[in-house]
Amino acid sequence: MQFTDIIILFSTGLAAGFLSGYLGIGGGVIAVPVLVYFLEGTVGSCDLFLTASTISLGVVFAASSNASFKHLKEGNYYKKAIFPVVLGSVLGPIPGNFICGIICDRNRMFFFSLVLSLLAIRIFFLDHERDDEGNLKKSPNFNFFLLFLSGLFMGTISAMTGIGGGSVLVPILAVILNFDLKKSVGIAAIVMVFNSIASLGGRYFIGAFDHIPFSMFLTIFLLISLGTLFTAQFGVKLNIKSKDDTFKKIAGAVYFIVAVQMYIKAY
Repeated sequence: MQFTDIIILFSTGLAAGFLSGYLGIGGGVIAVPVLVYFLEGTVGSCDLFLTASTISLGVVFAASSNASFKHLKEGNYYKKAIFPVVLGSVLGPIPGNFICGIICDRNRMFFFSLVLSLLAIRIFFLDHERDDEGNLKKSPNFNFFLLFLSGLFMGTISAMTGIGGGSVLVPILAVILNFDLKKSVGIAAIVMVFNSIASLGGRYFIGAFDHIPFSMFLTIFLLISLGTLFTAQFGVKLNIKSKDDTFKKIAGAVYFIVAVQMYIKAY
C-alpha cells in the first residue's frame, strides 16, 4: 500500500467520523464511494459493491461507537426510544441481507434514493414549534411498535446499502414521530453501534468477507477507523451547539445529496 493510499483512507475516516457525529449518518456515505474506487481492479465487478459496503459497515461501527459516547454523555437522545429502535435495527439485517441476494444493486439503490430524497425535502422544511422554554409543543411519539418499525426499516436499509441507515432513521424520527432533530441524530448514532454488528454478522454468512485477503480488509478498516477517532466527537459537539434552523437546512441538504449520490451510483 502506497503512502497516498494511506492518506486517502485516513482522510476518508476524518470525514466519516465528522458526519457520524454531526448528522448521525454513520460515515458510510463517504466510505462506500471511496472504497468502490479504491478496490476497483482488486475485487471483481460483481462483488465490488458488496465488499466495499461490508468494510463500510465496520467503519460505521467505529465512527458510531465514538460519536454515541459523546451523545450519551451530553444527554442528546431520548432514553425511551433506544430499546425498541435497537431491537428493530438488529432484526432488520435479516431481510436486508436476504434482499441483497435476490435484488440487484441498481434496484436497491434506486429504492433507497427515492425514499431518502422525499424525507430530505421534508426535513429541509421541517417546522417544530417550541414553547418559551425551548421544548417541542407537540410531544414526540414514543409508540413502541412505530419505533420498532423505524429501527427495522433502518436495519434493512443498512444491510442493503452498507451506509449505516442513520440517513433514513434520523428523518423518520424527526418527520414522522416528531422527535427533536438533534436528538434523533444522537439516537441514530447509538442504534448504529448495534445495527452495524448485526449487519456484519449477516454479511459473514453470505460470504461478503471472501473477496479480498483478510489482512487487506483489516488494514483498510483500521486506517479509516483511525480517522474517525479524531472527528466524531467534534461532530457531536458542533451538532449540539448549532442553531436549530441552520442545522435543519444543513441536514436536509446533505441527506438530499446522499440520495442523489445513490441514484447516480445506481444508474
